[in-house]
Amino acid sequence: MRISSLVGLAIAAPIIAFASTAEASTFIYEDNTSGGKIGNIASENITTTFDDQSERLTWSSTFSAVDGTLANGAWLVLNDGPNPKSHVQENTMFYMDGINNKLTAYTYNGVNGSNSWKDANSVYLDSWDLNVENNGDERTFSFDIDMSAINGRTDLGAAWEGSLFNDKVGIWFHAVNNLDVAYNTDGTLEQFGYESQGWYDTKNQVAERVPEPSAMAGLAVAGLLAAKSLRRRQQG
Repeated sequence: MRISSLVGLAIAAPIIAFASTAEASTFIYEDNTSGGKIGNIASENITTTFDDQSERLTWSSTFSAVDGTLANGAWLVLNDGPNPKSHVQENTMFYMDGINNKLTAYTYNGVNGSNSWKDANSVYLDSWDLNVENNGDERTFSFDIDMSAINGRTDLGAAWEGSLFNDKVGIWFHAVNNLDVAYNTDGTLEQFGYESQGWYDTKNQVAERVPEPSAMAGLAVAGLLAAKSLRRRQQG
């Protein structure tokens, strides 16, 4: 297992406005030092946020080209601390399709591989639009979704959590190139193949807590993310 070794992703943070209560907090994790490559996948940074009141989850990752090739797919599992690998039927596994701009979710079977969607015991959860932005020799995947319904399901076993984190986060993220993807008429996956992959495996990483005591909290979160982005550009 590689801890904090990225082979396939880079991330830029979305600017988010969160609904707030006195008890709510947004947790932010960012890694902009994980650059590296395996095969034709290069990574820059990663940013994810989770609001513990609304259960709003965001993710953003930016890839740079290697030998003229950009990652065009990925899968992701995250939780509240341990490396998600080997944790059976506890978390959501997201499949990112940069060809059709689609995000598809299944329950994760705990196996170190991309085939949870094939597992007879895995459950299709939902699908959404994936935001894909191309900017020269860079490509960004991002999404912003409400996980409350999926996280709150009671029919998926006693260990089920879905996708959430607070002050600690565990991430299992693999980006792929030359994605070969197809769907059934009901939106479920029929095929998810690829030529090569890169990975970011990490556990118990510290997420920064941003309290939300008022409606101004959303602006504070957005300002924090924008400041981090500016520092990266200045340092670069």
